[in-house]
Amino acid sequence: MAEIRSRFSPRRALMPILGLLDRSSTAPCQRPEPAEDGTRFPDFSWDLRTIILLLPPEVPLRFMNLNLLLGLTGAPFDRSEALGDLDPHDAFDLQFCLEGRGRAVSYKCYHSIARELSYRPGVVEFRLGERLRFDGAWPAYEIRYRQPEAQLSLSLHLDSWQGFHWWAKAPRFYSHYTSFGRCRMEWQWESEGGVLELPALHDHGWGKNLLPLRVPLKIFRYEVLRVPSRTEKADGLAISLWTEGPLGMKLKQSGLLRRDPEQSQITTRYECRVLEWEIFDNYAGAPCRVPRRWLGRQIASGARFEYEAQRSTEPRALLGDGFLCGFDYQGVWRGAAAEKLEGEGYSEQMGFLLR
Repeated sequence: MAEIRSRFSPRRALMPILGLLDRSSTAPCQRPEPAEDGTRFPDFSWDLRTIILLLPPEVPLRFMNLNLLLGLTGAPFDRSEALGDLDPHDAFDLQFCLEGRGRAVSYKCYHSIARELSYRPGVVEFRLGERLRFDGAWPAYEIRYRQPEAQLSLSLHLDSWQGFHWWAKAPRFYSHYTSFGRCRMEWQWESEGGVLELPALHDHGWGKNLLPLRVPLKIFRYEVLRVPSRTEKADGLAISLWTEGPLGMKLKQSGLLRRDPEQSQITTRYECRVLEWEIFDNYAGAPCRVPRRWLGRQIASGARFEYEAQRSTEPRALLGDGFLCGFDYQGVWRGAAAEKLEGEGYSEQMGFLLR
Protein backbone atom coordinates (compact mmCIF):
# COMPACT_ATOMS: atom_id res chain seq x y z
CA MET A 1 0.00 0.00 0.00
CA ALA A 2 2.85 2.38 0.86
CA GLU A 3 4.39 1.77 -2.58
CA ILE A 4 1.10 2.59 -4.31
CA ARG A 5 0.75 5.84 -2.35
CA SER A 6 4.30 6.87 -3.18
CA ARG A 7 3.61 6.53 -6.88
CA PHE A 8 0.41 8.57 -6.81
CA SER A 9 0.77 12.09 -8.13
CA PRO A 10 -2.17 14.51 -8.45
CA ARG A 11 -0.43 16.13 -11.41
CA ARG A 12 0.13 12.75 -13.12
CA ALA A 13 -3.55 11.86 -12.62
CA LEU A 14 -4.62 15.15 -14.22
CA MET A 15 -2.02 15.23 -17.01
CA PRO A 16 -4.62 14.92 -19.83
CA ILE A 17 -6.46 18.02 -18.52
CA LEU A 18 -3.27 19.96 -17.74
CA GLY A 19 -2.01 19.22 -21.23
CA LEU A 20 -5.00 21.08 -22.62
CA LEU A 21 -4.50 24.03 -20.30
CA ASP A 22 -0.81 24.58 -21.12
CA ARG A 23 -0.17 24.92 -24.85
CA SER A 24 2.77 27.31 -24.57
CA SER A 25 5.17 24.77 -26.03
CA THR A 26 2.93 23.47 -28.84
CA ALA A 27 1.12 26.61 -30.05
CA PRO A 28 3.37 29.55 -29.14
CA CYS A 29 2.27 31.90 -31.93
CA GLN A 30 -1.36 31.00 -32.52
CA ARG A 31 -3.61 33.97 -33.24
CA PRO A 32 -7.13 33.94 -31.79
CA GLU A 33 -10.06 33.72 -34.12
CA PRO A 34 -12.24 36.86 -34.30
CA ALA A 35 -14.92 35.19 -32.18
CA GLU A 36 -12.32 34.35 -29.55
CA ASP A 37 -11.36 38.00 -29.23
CA GLY A 38 -14.90 39.09 -28.38
CA THR A 39 -16.70 39.11 -25.05
CA ARG A 40 -17.72 35.59 -23.98
CA PHE A 41 -20.00 36.61 -21.10
CA PRO A 42 -22.81 35.56 -20.37
CA ASP A 43 -22.25 32.32 -22.36
CA PHE A 44 -19.44 31.66 -19.88
CA SER A 45 -19.58 32.54 -16.19
CA TRP A 46 -16.72 35.02 -16.40
CA ASP A 47 -14.82 37.04 -18.98
CA LEU A 48 -11.58 38.74 -18.00
CA ARG A 49 -9.35 41.32 -19.71
CA THR A 50 -6.14 42.73 -18.28
CA ILE A 51 -3.74 45.37 -19.57
CA ILE A 52 -0.26 45.53 -18.01
CA LEU A 53 2.25 48.30 -18.73
CA LEU A 54 5.78 48.76 -17.40
CA LEU A 55 6.91 52.36 -17.68
CA PRO A 56 10.51 53.43 -18.47
CA PRO A 57 12.70 54.73 -15.61
CA GLU A 58 12.94 58.25 -17.06
CA VAL A 59 9.23 59.00 -16.35
CA PRO A 60 7.58 59.40 -12.90
CA LEU A 61 5.53 56.18 -13.34
CA ARG A 62 6.41 52.51 -12.73
CA PHE A 63 3.58 50.20 -13.77
CA MET A 64 -0.12 50.09 -14.60
CA ASN A 65 -2.65 47.28 -14.17
CA LEU A 66 -6.16 47.61 -15.60
CA ASN A 67 -8.36 44.59 -14.89
CA LEU A 68 -11.95 44.10 -16.14
CA LEU A 69 -13.93 41.10 -14.92
CA LEU A 70 -17.51 40.29 -15.93
CA GLY A 71 -18.85 37.67 -13.55
CA LEU A 72 -16.93 36.03 -10.71
CA THR A 73 -14.22 33.41 -11.15
CA GLY A 74 -14.64 31.76 -7.76
CA ALA A 75 -10.95 32.40 -7.00
CA PRO A 76 -10.02 33.63 -3.50
CA PHE A 77 -9.45 37.10 -5.00
CA ASP A 78 -13.22 37.66 -5.16
CA ARG A 79 -15.24 38.08 -1.96
CA SER A 80 -19.00 37.87 -2.42
CA GLU A 81 -19.60 39.67 0.89
CA ALA A 82 -17.94 42.78 -0.58
CA LEU A 83 -20.66 43.11 -3.21
CA GLY A 84 -23.21 44.67 -0.87
CA ASP A 85 -26.69 44.52 -2.40
CA LEU A 86 -25.41 43.45 -5.83
CA ASP A 87 -26.07 39.99 -7.18
CA PRO A 88 -22.69 38.18 -7.45
CA HIS A 89 -23.81 36.89 -10.86
CA ASP A 90 -24.51 40.45 -12.00
CA ALA A 91 -21.21 42.11 -11.06
CA PHE A 92 -18.52 43.89 -13.04
CA ASP A 93 -15.27 44.05 -11.07
CA LEU A 94 -13.08 47.00 -12.12
CA GLN A 95 -9.56 46.99 -10.73
CA PHE A 96 -6.98 49.66 -11.51
CA CYS A 97 -3.53 50.49 -10.16
CA LEU A 98 -1.06 53.09 -11.41
CA GLU A 99 2.16 53.04 -9.43
CA GLY A 100 4.24 56.20 -9.53
CA ARG A 101 7.67 56.88 -8.14
CA GLY A 102 6.69 58.01 -4.67
CA ARG A 103 2.89 57.89 -5.04
CA ALA A 104 0.16 55.61 -6.35
CA VAL A 105 -3.51 55.66 -7.31
CA SER A 106 -5.81 52.65 -7.25
CA TYR A 107 -9.45 51.68 -7.70
CA LYS A 108 -11.30 48.51 -6.73
CA CYS A 109 -15.08 48.39 -7.01
CA TYR A 110 -17.87 46.08 -8.14
CA HIS A 111 -20.57 47.52 -10.42
CA SER A 112 -23.91 46.18 -11.61
CA ILE A 113 -23.74 44.85 -15.15
CA ALA A 114 -27.45 45.54 -15.59
CA ARG A 115 -27.58 49.03 -14.08
CA GLU A 116 -24.14 50.62 -14.51
CA LEU A 117 -22.21 48.91 -17.29
CA SER A 118 -22.89 49.13 -21.01
CA TYR A 119 -21.48 46.18 -22.96
CA ARG A 120 -22.35 44.04 -25.96
CA PRO A 121 -21.81 40.25 -25.92
CA GLY A 122 -19.61 38.97 -28.72
CA VAL A 123 -17.68 42.22 -29.24
CA VAL A 124 -15.19 44.28 -27.23
CA GLU A 125 -17.15 47.30 -26.04
CA PHE A 126 -17.40 48.43 -22.43
CA ARG A 127 -18.71 51.72 -21.03
CA LEU A 128 -18.81 52.59 -17.33
CA GLY A 129 -20.03 56.17 -17.17
CA GLU A 130 -17.18 58.65 -17.64
CA ARG A 131 -14.73 56.37 -15.83
CA LEU A 132 -14.03 53.69 -18.43
CA ARG A 133 -14.26 53.15 -22.18
CA PHE A 134 -12.70 49.99 -23.62
CA ASP A 135 -13.43 48.91 -27.18
CA GLY A 136 -11.88 47.67 -30.42
CA ALA A 137 -11.18 44.47 -32.30
CA TRP A 138 -8.07 42.39 -32.80
CA PRO A 139 -5.39 43.62 -33.03
CA ALA A 140 -6.14 47.22 -31.91
CA TYR A 141 -7.96 48.57 -28.86
CA GLU A 142 -8.84 52.06 -27.64
CA ILE A 143 -9.00 52.52 -23.88
CA ARG A 144 -9.85 55.57 -21.84
CA TYR A 145 -9.77 55.60 -18.06
CA ARG A 146 -10.57 58.51 -15.74
CA GLN A 147 -10.39 58.78 -11.97
CA PRO A 148 -11.59 62.32 -11.19
CA GLU A 149 -11.07 61.98 -7.44
CA ALA A 150 -7.34 61.48 -8.15
CA GLN A 151 -7.19 64.06 -10.99
CA LEU A 152 -6.13 61.22 -13.32
CA SER A 153 -6.88 60.77 -17.02
CA LEU A 154 -5.42 58.12 -19.37
CA SER A 155 -5.90 57.43 -23.08
CA LEU A 156 -4.37 54.22 -24.48
CA HIS A 157 -4.07 52.92 -28.02
CA LEU A 158 -2.96 49.27 -27.90
CA ASP A 159 -1.69 47.34 -30.94
CA SER A 160 -1.06 43.65 -30.33
CA TRP A 161 1.75 41.94 -32.19
CA GLN A 162 0.70 39.22 -34.60
CA GLY A 163 2.20 36.31 -32.65
CA PHE A 164 0.69 34.89 -29.48
CA HIS A 165 2.08 32.96 -26.55
CA TRP A 166 0.68 30.98 -23.68
CA TRP A 167 -2.58 29.75 -25.10
CA ALA A 168 -4.59 27.78 -22.55
CA LYS A 169 -7.48 26.25 -24.43
CA ALA A 170 -10.13 23.89 -23.14
CA PRO A 171 -13.10 25.44 -24.99
CA ARG A 172 -15.92 24.29 -22.71
CA PHE A 173 -14.02 24.79 -19.46
CA TYR A 174 -11.28 27.45 -19.49
CA SER A 175 -9.52 29.49 -22.20
CA HIS A 176 -6.90 32.20 -21.95
CA TYR A 177 -4.34 33.89 -24.16
CA THR A 178 -1.61 36.45 -23.59
CA SER A 179 -0.54 38.83 -26.35
CA PHE A 180 2.43 41.16 -26.53
CA GLY A 181 2.17 44.53 -28.19
CA ARG A 182 2.86 48.26 -28.22
CA CYS A 183 0.90 50.98 -26.48
CA ARG A 184 0.67 54.70 -27.04
CA MET A 185 -0.27 56.27 -23.73
CA GLU A 186 -1.37 59.85 -23.09
CA TRP A 187 -1.53 60.58 -19.38
CA GLN A 188 -2.38 63.46 -17.05
CA TRP A 189 -2.02 63.06 -13.29
CA GLU A 190 -2.58 66.26 -11.35
CA SER A 191 0.01 68.72 -12.71
CA GLU A 192 2.10 66.13 -14.59
CA GLY A 193 1.48 64.48 -17.95
CA GLY A 194 2.93 63.35 -21.24
CA VAL A 195 2.84 60.90 -24.15
CA LEU A 196 4.67 57.55 -24.13
CA GLU A 197 5.30 54.62 -26.49
CA LEU A 198 5.99 51.42 -24.58
CA PRO A 199 5.61 47.61 -24.58
CA ALA A 200 2.36 46.16 -23.27
CA LEU A 201 0.63 42.91 -22.35
CA HIS A 202 -3.01 42.14 -23.09
CA ASP A 203 -4.61 39.10 -21.42
CA HIS A 204 -8.05 37.72 -22.26
CA GLY A 205 -9.59 34.78 -20.44
CA TRP A 206 -13.04 33.21 -20.08
CA GLY A 207 -14.53 30.06 -18.63
CA LYS A 208 -16.83 28.31 -16.20
CA ASN A 209 -17.29 29.34 -12.58
CA LEU A 210 -15.16 27.06 -10.40
CA LEU A 211 -16.57 28.21 -7.08
CA PRO A 212 -18.67 25.04 -6.51
CA LEU A 213 -15.52 22.93 -6.87
CA ARG A 214 -13.85 24.63 -3.88
CA VAL A 215 -10.39 24.17 -5.39
CA PRO A 216 -8.47 27.38 -4.64
CA LEU A 217 -4.90 27.89 -5.79
CA LYS A 218 -2.24 27.38 -3.15
CA ILE A 219 0.33 29.46 -5.07
CA PHE A 220 -0.18 32.05 -7.76
CA ARG A 221 2.80 34.17 -8.81
CA TYR A 222 2.94 36.15 -12.06
CA GLU A 223 5.93 38.33 -12.93
CA VAL A 224 6.55 40.72 -15.82
CA LEU A 225 10.06 42.09 -16.39
CA ARG A 226 11.08 44.91 -18.69
CA VAL A 227 14.14 43.75 -20.70
CA PRO A 228 16.29 45.53 -23.32
CA SER A 229 15.71 44.71 -26.97
CA ARG A 230 18.57 43.67 -29.25
CA THR A 231 17.02 45.00 -32.46
CA GLU A 232 15.21 48.25 -31.60
CA LYS A 233 15.33 51.04 -29.07
CA ALA A 234 12.10 50.05 -27.37
CA ASP A 235 12.37 47.41 -24.65
CA GLY A 236 10.71 44.02 -24.59
CA LEU A 237 9.10 41.94 -21.85
CA ALA A 238 9.73 38.69 -20.03
CA ILE A 239 6.93 36.90 -18.20
CA SER A 240 6.91 34.02 -15.74
CA LEU A 241 4.07 32.14 -14.05
CA TRP A 242 4.00 29.74 -11.11
CA THR A 243 0.63 28.24 -10.16
CA GLU A 244 0.14 25.40 -7.71
CA GLY A 245 -3.01 23.71 -6.48
CA PRO A 246 -3.78 21.69 -3.36
CA LEU A 247 -1.44 18.88 -2.27
CA GLY A 248 1.52 20.53 -4.02
CA MET A 249 0.04 19.95 -7.48
CA LYS A 250 2.12 22.14 -9.81
CA LEU A 251 -0.11 23.46 -12.59
CA LYS A 252 2.31 25.72 -14.46
CA GLN A 253 5.90 26.81 -13.90
CA SER A 254 7.11 28.35 -17.13
CA GLY A 255 8.00 31.65 -18.75
CA LEU A 256 8.72 33.51 -21.94
CA LEU A 257 11.11 36.19 -23.14
CA ARG A 258 9.95 38.41 -26.01
CA ARG A 259 12.26 41.29 -26.85
CA ASP A 260 10.66 42.41 -30.14
CA PRO A 261 7.90 41.25 -32.53
CA GLU A 262 10.15 38.72 -34.28
CA GLN A 263 12.06 37.19 -31.38
CA SER A 264 10.75 35.02 -28.56
CA GLN A 265 12.23 32.37 -26.28
CA ILE A 266 9.99 29.99 -24.37
CA THR A 267 11.31 28.88 -21.00
CA THR A 268 10.05 25.48 -19.94
CA ARG A 269 10.50 25.93 -16.21
CA TYR A 270 10.33 28.84 -13.77
CA GLU A 271 11.73 28.60 -10.25
CA CYS A 272 11.54 31.11 -7.41
CA ARG A 273 13.24 31.07 -4.00
CA VAL A 274 12.27 33.73 -1.48
CA LEU A 275 15.16 35.19 0.52
CA GLU A 276 13.26 37.64 2.73
CA TRP A 277 9.61 38.02 3.74
CA GLU A 278 7.49 40.88 5.11
CA ILE A 279 4.01 40.99 6.65
CA PHE A 280 1.14 43.00 5.12
CA ASP A 281 -2.65 42.86 5.46
CA ASN A 282 -4.52 41.62 2.42
CA TYR A 283 -7.74 43.12 0.98
CA ALA A 284 -9.77 41.27 3.62
CA GLY A 285 -7.59 42.63 6.45
CA ALA A 286 -5.81 39.33 7.21
CA PRO A 287 -2.01 39.40 7.71
CA CYS A 288 -0.01 37.67 4.96
CA ARG A 289 3.64 36.96 4.21
CA VAL A 290 4.79 38.80 1.09
CA PRO A 291 8.25 38.35 -0.54
CA ARG A 292 10.66 41.26 -0.12
CA ARG A 293 13.66 39.74 -1.91
CA TRP A 294 13.88 36.61 -4.06
CA LEU A 295 15.84 34.65 -6.67
CA GLY A 296 14.20 33.80 -9.98
CA ARG A 297 15.30 31.34 -12.65
CA GLN A 298 13.81 30.62 -16.07
CA ILE A 299 15.18 27.51 -17.80
CA ALA A 300 14.98 27.08 -21.57
CA SER A 301 16.45 24.65 -24.08
CA GLY A 302 20.18 25.43 -24.07
CA ALA A 303 19.75 28.63 -22.03
CA ARG A 304 18.65 30.01 -18.70
CA PHE A 305 17.84 33.38 -17.17
CA GLU A 306 18.80 33.93 -13.53
CA TYR A 307 18.11 37.08 -11.56
CA GLU A 308 17.81 38.51 -8.07
CA ALA A 309 14.86 40.81 -7.38
CA GLN A 310 13.83 43.12 -4.57
CA ARG A 311 10.45 44.66 -4.01
CA SER A 312 10.59 48.43 -4.63
CA THR A 313 6.99 49.53 -4.00
CA GLU A 314 4.44 48.95 -1.29
CA PRO A 315 2.30 45.86 -1.99
CA ARG A 316 -1.15 46.99 -3.17
CA ALA A 317 -3.80 44.74 -1.63
CA LEU A 318 -6.35 44.84 -4.46
CA LEU A 319 -6.84 41.12 -5.05
CA GLY A 320 -8.41 39.75 -1.86
CA ASP A 321 -5.67 37.31 -0.84
CA GLY A 322 -3.33 38.82 -3.44
CA PHE A 323 -1.03 41.80 -3.94
CA LEU A 324 0.42 43.91 -6.76
CA CYS A 325 3.91 45.36 -6.42
CA GLY A 326 6.92 46.62 -8.37
CA PHE A 327 10.50 45.39 -8.07
CA ASP A 328 14.04 45.96 -9.31
CA TYR A 329 16.12 43.07 -10.68
CA GLN A 330 19.64 42.22 -11.82
CA GLY A 331 20.39 39.04 -13.72
CA VAL A 332 22.20 37.17 -16.46
CA TRP A 333 20.86 35.46 -19.58
CA ARG A 334 23.11 32.44 -20.17
CA GLY A 335 22.79 31.18 -23.72
CA ALA A 336 25.40 30.97 -26.47
CA ALA A 337 27.01 33.89 -24.63
CA ALA A 338 26.29 35.45 -21.25
CA GLU A 339 24.39 38.74 -21.28
CA LYS A 340 23.58 40.91 -18.28
CA LEU A 341 19.95 42.01 -17.96
CA GLU A 342 18.64 44.42 -15.36
CA GLY A 343 15.72 46.74 -14.88
CA GLU A 344 12.30 46.90 -13.28
CA GLY A 345 9.41 44.50 -13.05
CA TYR A 346 5.85 43.97 -11.88
CA SER A 347 4.43 41.11 -9.83
CA GLU A 348 1.00 39.92 -8.80
CA GLN A 349 0.75 37.10 -6.32
CA MET A 350 -1.28 35.50 -3.60
CA GLY A 351 -0.20 36.27 -0.05
CA PHE A 352 0.58 33.45 2.35
CA LEU A 353 -1.89 33.73 5.22
CA LEU A 354 -0.47 33.59 8.72
CA ARG A 355 -2.07 30.83 10.75
